[in-house]
Amino acid sequence: MVRDETITYAELRARSNAAAGALYELGLRPGETLAIYANTHPSWIYALLGAARLGALAVPINTAYRGSFLSTPLRASGCHLALVEDALTDRLVAVADDIPDLKTVIVQRSGADPPGDLPWHLEDSAVLTSGASAPPPPHQPEWKDPVCVLYTSGTTGPSKGAVISHQYIASAATTMVDSWDLSAGEVLYAPLPLFHISSVASVVCPIVAGATGLLDPVFSVHECWNRVRLYDVKGILLAGVMVNMLWNLPEDPRDADLPLRFISAAPIPRGLHRKIEERYNLTVLTSYGMTEALPMVLYALGDEVREGATGRAQPNFEVVILDGDDQAVAPGVVGEICARPRSPHVMFDGYFGRAETTVERWRNLWFHTGDMGRMDEDGHLTFVDRNKDAIRRRGENISSFEVEQTLLRHPAVAEAAAVAVASELGEDDVKVVISLKADAALEIPELMDYCVAHLPYFAVPRYVEVMESLPVNPTGKVLKTELRESGVTPSTWDRERAGYVVRR
Repeated sequence: MVRDETITYAELRARSNAAAGALYELGLRPGETLAIYANTHPSWIYALLGAARLGALAVPINTAYRGSFLSTPLRASGCHLALVEDALTDRLVAVADDIPDLKTVIVQRSGADPPGDLPWHLEDSAVLTSGASAPPPPHQPEWKDPVCVLYTSGTTGPSKGAVISHQYIASAATTMVDSWDLSAGEVLYAPLPLFHISSVASVVCPIVAGATGLLDPVFSVHECWNRVRLYDVKGILLAGVMVNMLWNLPEDPRDADLPLRFISAAPIPRGLHRKIEERYNLTVLTSYGMTEALPMVLYALGDEVREGATGRAQPNFEVVILDGDDQAVAPGVVGEICARPRSPHVMFDGYFGRAETTVERWRNLWFHTGDMGRMDEDGHLTFVDRNKDAIRRRGENISSFEVEQTLLRHPAVAEAAAVAVASELGEDDVKVVISLKADAALEIPELMDYCVAHLPYFAVPRYVEVMESLPVNPTGKVLKTELRESGVTPSTWDRERAGYVVRR
């Protein structure tokens, strides 16, 4: 179900079959790629499944992309056919010279102004479901065949396309359905974009369970619980920031009467997990994963959940914490989170057209996530930080992630990023950049008092800068590289210059 349009499984099968015929008639062949550059819409799903029926690979593109962020995955994947939302066609035209392989655009109508003359052969998305095209030649993909290429956000270089197989999607969806104990007939709500790996859970999990999937083009913090009540939703999939936004809503006497059994989201700020469960009378389930492998670690209903941890390794993966020499560290010691599959094709099959990058991430038979974490003696994993975002001050390692999560619990803080800046004493000092919630006021010494009360002394920021909003890339991730390069600016508050003293 997509924004109140009900689609049965029989209709889904018939329309994806029709889409396969239309895509074949437009020239899509097994092994070729179809770009999907559109917001959540039924035709998005028909195109994905239609391409899969042909043995072609769908290439979902983040709808925030423009410029080189847009042209890079289109060019790298060699797409000559694309489904594009009409409101996004201007961005496509702007990079037309950089994507010479693109020949045909299927325009998905969203009510925006007509796209006008585009430098490609145009088709209306109605062609996907009209049934006017002849059925394509029979093709039965194998379980290990690739089905899509999902581009990860490029924080230190061009984005990389992770090749995802049928088996990866099926095993990930089955694992999540089992962990949620999702039953036939229940409703799973996923107000998440389909161009992320979350689409596995949004679209495929309900199919695996025989449940109903409720999709929305955008997440609305003010409408979310109304949607849950209207459709008697039993489970909801959220990004961690969405949980924070819902938690910040004024308390409602009906909060504990929501029909929800569980929220699946990560990360959850330390200290909020149990409070969320009590307020809404449900279970919060966390997991750890990424486009390349999802989920590696998770908690299922009924599991023992440890404060701050994200879960334990699921049966398809072996997960360890390694040091810089790829040696296992002792329980409780921070190192890099690494993993490898116990079964074939349960994680990505490499980066599309980038064999050297694939080999680089697979060292000594372990996939290196680039994330830092620690694992206790019972195998419960706690995420600590991105490797490149870690801060070292006065001989202490500081998790920027944990500093940020602490700041986000302050009632006036809307966004927060912690970065390292050079210290005159060597190593790093801690700088935090924040934005404030609408109509909120905050004096920086007050924020320092809060930090002293909630952070170890060595993690209390020396520098604070307040911005209207933090710089982000098209995937919504904060551009920490930009913040680090800015360093100490004229508008940066310095607690040492201000005479604010932090005692051990």
